[in-house]
Amino acid sequence: MPIAAPRIDVSAPKLPLVRPKEIKSLQAARGIAAFLVVTCHSAAFLGEEPGLWQRTPIYLWFRGTVLGVQMFFVISGVVIFRAHREDFDQPQKAGAFYWKRFRRIYPLYWICLLPTLWKHRAVTDLHASYQHLPSVIVSSYLLIHLFSYQTIMVQAWTLFDEIQFYLVFSLCILNRRVGLTVLGVWLAASFLFLAPANPYWLVVFSPFHLLFGLGILVALALESEKRIPADPIFWLGMAVFAGSLVVAGPFHRGVIVRLLAGVGAACILLGAALLERRSRLTIPRWLALLGDASYSIYLIHFMVISTIARFAYTHWSHLPVPIGGWMLLFIFLGVGVGIAMHYGVERPLLRAFGKKSIAGLG
Repeated sequence: MPIAAPRIDVSAPKLPLVRPKEIKSLQAARGIAAFLVVTCHSAAFLGEEPGLWQRTPIYLWFRGTVLGVQMFFVISGVVIFRAHREDFDQPQKAGAFYWKRFRRIYPLYWICLLPTLWKHRAVTDLHASYQHLPSVIVSSYLLIHLFSYQTIMVQAWTLFDEIQFYLVFSLCILNRRVGLTVLGVWLAASFLFLAPANPYWLVVFSPFHLLFGLGILVALALESEKRIPADPIFWLGMAVFAGSLVVAGPFHRGVIVRLLAGVGAACILLGAALLERRSRLTIPRWLALLGDASYSIYLIHFMVISTIARFAYTHWSHLPVPIGGWMLLFIFLGVGVGIAMHYGVERPLLRAFGKKSIAGLG
């Protein structure tokens, strides 16, 4: 009986999928999103904070920069799905997933939460400001809403949404079919609860959770072998996101506008990643570093701006400094202290918890 000759595959080898840490445009987008949020809060202290400058127009014109948050949500969907899709149906990897998410989110967050609690205690009566205070405090430490929709840290509301997404997504690691079903139901409920009467259910089933789903779609598109036109997608995303920034400023910043901003962000991320993969987009090192520091910037900037703004108004408001000068100072300090915290606190924490690099982490 003749022996068949072995078949040799002479076709061109498939290129390996680009891992999240290799997509520098995602890190750059993180940095841009963090900068937008810092800009929004800087304008808020100049325009709407009681007892300060009360320059309302400057806040209205920059209010749309809050949409950096929507970009963060889409990025999380992209990064988490691409980093852990291969872990589906492997429950033995669930522990590693939870540990990675814990060390990335909680230690640095708790460090920022403690002075925030102290500051609240020093300037106001916590019981008067928060309903069901014990539940609010416990929820704030766990980043899980327990019988309360309120948060101690203003900007931490997004972390509650992130943790919900992580917990739902982790079910896919335990059991792919169950996880995808629960994920689909969760996203569907987030769509149906666009305007619930109970504010607690609005945070549990926030329509902004749909942006995690958009991120997953971007991740799937990046894994597709189809030739996707990068330029039109990127510039369409830029137009939609920029238009949303304008509309969300002095005009309207409702849920629909924010979801449209998420669609624009998804197109930007997809187009930029494809352009980068095709060597048609180079990310400056400083912008990638800003992305690396984005979590520290996001956590600490509000406290920094609040402290500097109140001190400046009390002691320096008589100085002939234009309002734009104060805003640039707040942005510079908010970003600068965040970068310092990244290098001085966040990176040592991650090394202590066994992570040598933070690039590409969700």
